[in-house]
Amino acid sequence: MFKRIKKALKRSWRQYIRSFREPKLPKVAPSVAEAILPLESDTYTIAPDQLKDMMDKDIHFVLLDVREEWEYQMVHLEDALWIPFGELPRRCGEITPGVEVIVYCHWGMRSLDAAFLLQQLGFKSAKSLVGGIDRWAQEIDPQMLRY
Repeated sequence: MFKRIKKALKRSWRQYIRSFREPKLPKVAPSVAEAILPLESDTYTIAPDQLKDMMDKDIHFVLLDVREEWEYQMVHLEDALWIPFGELPRRCGEITPGVEVIVYCHWGMRSLDAAFLLQQLGFKSAKSLVGGIDRWAQEIDPQMLRY
């Protein structure tokens, strides 16, 4: 009986140790853009090609950059209003009320938080650019500096 218990313990111990040596990762992990999308993505996000269409059609909206100053100085979209994410609650009065707000950052995570925050502050049509300025540079403007 003790031999069986000893054998079972050894087998369990080996499986336990093996689980650390061979971590099991999912075969396909979501991209950053896919991982942060809320359930109702149309309510909170906009794709780069949709934003480009809005720009081409001269639709009136506020383009808001919530990155840090060094990021903004390096590269930004033309006519973007720059308010760093940390200053947004204090400076949201600089944003035209009642107008659609498209928020972007580097990869789309800060801008999604900013869009949620703006919606709570009364800007009901605030949306985040999926993938941020990095995806914009990949899909819309390949000449744009990427960092």
